Amino acid sequence: MVNLNLAHSLLVAAEEQPYGFLNVRGAHLVREVELMAGAGLVDASLGNNGSEAFAVINRLTEQGHAFLRAFKDQSPPRMAALASAEH
Repeated sequence: MVNLNLAHSLLVAAEEQPYGFLNVRGAHLVREVELMAGAGLVDASLGNNGSEAFAVINRLTEQGHAFLRAFKDQSPPRMAALASAEH
């Protein structure tokens, strides 16, 4: 499952890049980028440089831009807050 807050942070960081590319390192972040690509939020390249996984967010898709517009003035709600609101 995509971590909404982390996805939001990565999308904002990618959007702020002057050429649109965001390099990401570390297994946890690379996995998140992989999930975001699977969800259609970004076009990304994934790889492994020796023992370190990496990802490059090449661009935000229309869905990625829509996600950012939905949370324009705020971060997405935390999953714990969503779960407590459902009960």
